[in-house]
Order: sequence, then C-alpha cells, then structure tokens
Amino acid sequence: MASAGSVQRLWQRHRWSVPLSFGAATFFVRFAFEVSENELDVFDRAVQKLVDSWRGSCDTLMVFMTDAGSAVPMTLSALTVGLLLLTAGRRKELRFLLVSAPGCLLLNLLLKLLFHRARPDAEFPYLLARPTSFSFPSGHVMGNVGVVGSFVVIARALRPPRLVWVSVAVLGTAWILAVALSRVYLGAHYPSDVLGGLFASFAWLSAVTGWAYPRLLPHERSSPAPH
Repeated sequence: MASAGSVQRLWQRHRWSVPLSFGAATFFVRFAFEVSENELDVFDRAVQKLVDSWRGSCDTLMVFMTDAGSAVPMTLSALTVGLLLLTAGRRKELRFLLVSAPGCLLLNLLLKLLFHRARPDAEFPYLLARPTSFSFPSGHVMGNVGVVGSFVVIARALRPPRLVWVSVAVLGTAWILAVALSRVYLGAHYPSDVLGGLFASFAWLSAVTGWAYPRLLPHERSSPAPH
C-alpha cells in the first residue's frame, strides 16, 4: 500500500495532469456508455442536421482538412518533427513524441475494436468514399490530437517567447477542431464519435504530458516520481 508521503508526492507532481486525465477519461466512459445504449441518437441527429445546413459553403476547406488530417500527412509530420528533434539533440522531446502520438493511435484501434460502432447510415458520405473501419471514436480526431497536440506540448517545453507559444497553441487547437468538424461535415462520423475521440485522446495526452513535463502546468513540480 502506498504511504501517505508517496501519495502526497504524486499529487504534487501531477496536481493538474491527473485531474485533467481523469476528467477526460470519465467523460469518455460516460459518452461510450451512452453510445452503446443508443442514448445519443437525438444529439447526433440535431448536430448533424445543423452541420449539414452548411454544406456547399465550406466544401473545399472541409475536404482539405480531412485529407490533411489523415494518416499519411500526420505520420509524415510526426516523422519530420521527430527527425528535427533528433538532429537538435532534444531526446526527451523525441521520447515524448514517440509515446504520445503512437499511443493515441493504438488507443483508437483498441477502442474501435471494443465498441464496433457502424458508420453513419447515409448511403454515401458527402464528397468522400465510404470508410471501412468502425466509427467510434474518430481516428482522425485522435490521430490529430496525438500528433498536433504533442507538437503544442513540445513547443511549450522548448520555452519559446510567450507570443510564439500562444500562437502555436491557438493554431494547434484550431487545426484539431477543424479536422473534427470536417469528419461530421463530410458524413464520415457521428458528432458523438468526434467528441469521444477528443475526450479519449486528451486523457492520454494529458497523462503523458504530466508524467514527462510536470512543470508545464501550474503548481506542478518535477520531483522524482514515487516508486
């Protein structure tokens, strides 16, 4: 049994990352339960109807975002950044990227196999070929949180000027949300698929971030992790 001192040290080290991960995981579990019980059908239909009303005005942007956020571009982006980190001798940042980004992908594959949710019922997705994989949670969303979210964390860990860090964080967040929206817009996912993907991947990313960089978040410190 862990001593009170060990628990206190763990809390001091991960005062924000543990609650963030736990909260995101809790939201995901709740979402997953409601998806499995078909309790989100009304929500999905309402949001999908709203997003469908935008079709025709954002087609080019949404197709670009879903293509740019797919597996090949994201993998190439991660490999490029990984090579740059290796060349610069930033081995800690490289290790973080190698854990956080592939971890999101593996988690997504496991969750898809667990829930076996079929894709939306439309005969053909809008402007897309019908995807063949399971629907919940969104692989595009989880992959982009894993890769782009890791880039944001690494940018913060490198301690750039505040304006640079804030710009990277805003652009990274906007990118992830745009990719998520594109999957609903193009009919490839239910809205609950993308929300589930956001919760699941954020839980993973915040957990890995808290362990690797405990001083990135306020009131956390880099004391040695308890054994």
